[in-house]
Amino acid sequence: MSTSQLLRERVRILADEFLAVPRTSYQQRSLEAALFMFLDTATKTALHRAELVSKSALSRLLNEYTWDTSQAWTILQQAQWDALHLAAKGKHRPLLRLSVDLTSIEKKGSTLPFVRVYNDVHGIHLVVLFAEYGAVKFPVGYRVYKGKGTATPVTLARHLLQTVPKATRRRFRIRVLADSGFEAAVFLDEVRQLGFEFVVGVRSTRRTMHPGEVTVADCPHGGYLELKNWPYDMVVLGRIQRGDRTFHAISSELMEGDEVVAEGKARWNEESFFKEGKHQFGLAQFALRTEVGLDRWVLLVFLAWTLAILHREAGMTLEACAALAVIMVMPLVYLNRLLKTFGKNVDFLAQHGYSLHYARCNS
Repeated sequence: MSTSQLLRERVRILADEFLAVPRTSYQQRSLEAALFMFLDTATKTALHRAELVSKSALSRLLNEYTWDTSQAWTILQQAQWDALHLAAKGKHRPLLRLSVDLTSIEKKGSTLPFVRVYNDVHGIHLVVLFAEYGAVKFPVGYRVYKGKGTATPVTLARHLLQTVPKATRRRFRIRVLADSGFEAAVFLDEVRQLGFEFVVGVRSTRRTMHPGEVTVADCPHGGYLELKNWPYDMVVLGRIQRGDRTFHAISSELMEGDEVVAEGKARWNEESFFKEGKHQFGLAQFALRTEVGLDRWVLLVFLAWTLAILHREAGMTLEACAALAVIMVMPLVYLNRLLKTFGKNVDFLAQHGYSLHYARCNS
């Protein structure tokens, strides 16, 4: 059996285990309908657009019912790490990239949980850990930034890196990618203590001790630096010009300057998730007024993205992957939607001389 076939088999197991988390069949049906809603990328993700169950049923599922969300997270994350390991089967010490970044979901008002103003954006701010090995890439964890006086995005990112399983740390060579919002010495220290590599953006005003006490902007592309407030190994500087702006990144490994820039660009895979997660998988449509509702909403976004990615073939759009995932992991839900569509169009078919009949074959 090929790796892609094994991954798809894991997908079915993941979906079955996840959908079995609620204890009652009623809640299981509601969860199945909710997942279908998140995988339906062609339709705006909103409770009133759900099929097969009512808006109130989904609201109770996400806000009130006491099904074990932590168990669902464990099932999803274990399946994600297993998929990464399977994709790297047979490789000696392969490179796994972990990106950390903050995304803001802009919201009006203050009735939603964790709404704060950060970086001039009024909304909910999530720090997300994103794992990538080849074509297998998905968000594997998140934390909510809760505002001034609470854990900073840098601290939240450190906590996320600490959740990487020990088996994954042993199996992979891990490189952490982040933008200049995570250039703090305490973050670089955390990465170093975990035994990971890093390519992290830095401000042009970041000072160095070598070559001399100057700023990063004064140092050459591909040059070796010693950061002033991080007195460990030398780092390599990469510089890229975009229009009238210059961006800098440093690498803990000995690379050419262009390699540092190329690694920095790999972080855009997480940016792609932020974009698609918001516009196709419903992350930006969150409108529930409870903290548990937010956690379950993000959980379903992460799950829907993961199921779509694990069904991806060369040349397929993410929308097509999500549609294929629905057929593969929830065939009866897809069938019910199909039959419902036929039922809605009976009059139209009759106007054009068609009469549709169907029956279930038990053989």
